[in-house]
Amino acid sequence: MTWTDRVDRWTRTHPLVLDVLFALAVAALMGPPSLDILLVADSPAWVLWVAGLCGFAVLAAVALRRIATAPAFVTAGLAMAVTVALPNTVVQPAPLGLASDGDSMEIPLFFLPTSAAYLVLLYAVAARRPRRESLLALGISVLGALLCTARTATAYGALPAGWLTLLLAVLALVAAVAGTWAVGCFRFDRRRRLADEAAEAAQRAAADERQRIARDMHDIVAHSLAVIVRQAEGGSAIAPKAPDRAAQALSVIAGTAREALADMRDTLRVLRETESRPSLAGIPALVDRVRATGVDVRLSEQGRPGALTASAAMAAYRLVQEGLTNSVKHAGPRAVVTVSITHTPQASVFVVEDDGGGERPSLPGTGAGLRGVRDRVRAAGGTFEAGPVDGGFRVRAEFRVGEQGASG
Repeated sequence: MTWTDRVDRWTRTHPLVLDVLFALAVAALMGPPSLDILLVADSPAWVLWVAGLCGFAVLAAVALRRIATAPAFVTAGLAMAVTVALPNTVVQPAPLGLASDGDSMEIPLFFLPTSAAYLVLLYAVAARRPRRESLLALGISVLGALLCTARTATAYGALPAGWLTLLLAVLALVAAVAGTWAVGCFRFDRRRRLADEAAEAAQRAAADERQRIARDMHDIVAHSLAVIVRQAEGGSAIAPKAPDRAAQALSVIAGTAREALADMRDTLRVLRETESRPSLAGIPALVDRVRATGVDVRLSEQGRPGALTASAAMAAYRLVQEGLTNSVKHAGPRAVVTVSITHTPQASVFVVEDDGGGERPSLPGTGAGLRGVRDRVRAAGGTFEAGPVDGGFRVRAEFRVGEQGASG
């Protein structure tokens, strides 16, 4: 795994850190000019304190826009409603670097630059929540734009062009709200389209797998039976004259049959698995079956699973199954195998790891099972890792819940 993949995985599993940094950047950009307005405003102290706290609430909501989208939007909306309801304030334009014919100008307090951060919350709702919720957020925001325009009319002295300026102001506010919402909806539709494409890719992968199984079955049956029939016919013909050579033919038949049986068992197991459609609920039973063979298997699960797609749930089950099989085959008899499942609001992570038992490996393997699991995980939209660690071996898969949820 490259360092860019590690960074991408870390940012996906720690969205709050990036969101807090983004909120701090927005605060650094919009906080100072808002503070300048409050410092020169001619209003009661409680009005300025309330306006400042509301601006802080909007900026704080920006930091929570992904892990708690709806509550963050509601918080920002309430803060903006309070700000709009506050009485207008009078400021001296000179300290702010503004040109004015008079000595002072009256402005509503929602003119504070921190109010623009509300659009970030509207975008988050449109990009991450179902269409019904985003439409409700759009309606609330348009209503807020109209209220802001009406509130601006009470500060008519600050508008040199009169009602024409009011009309332009409402058009500008509605355009800003609608444009932000449209961009968020485009992002939501794009994520849903990518999820649908991933599901189609998983279906194509399943079809390709069925074709591969059919080819494998043909190769196994055709080759193995041809060898067995040929050796059986030859052995029966020479048995009276050369018993040693007949015994050698029987040995070849037995070896070929064992190899064919193992190949058939693997292939048929895949077929049975495709029909059974295993899910996350079957993992504890899978662990119990392996533990019953005498292997020290420990299962740890934290959190509740999110809205994983069926293909992602199957891929997770297969990863645990292959990880356990790999540990049983290759780790030492005293190995400890740990199955860790961690669900967070952002991702579900599945890890199967063994400590090697001090004797790795014990049985040879081709790695075909891990390659199959890797293909399943990637087709389901997840990330896959496998490799030695601290004398043992670990397989890991991660599925992003947010991106999975975009498909439904």
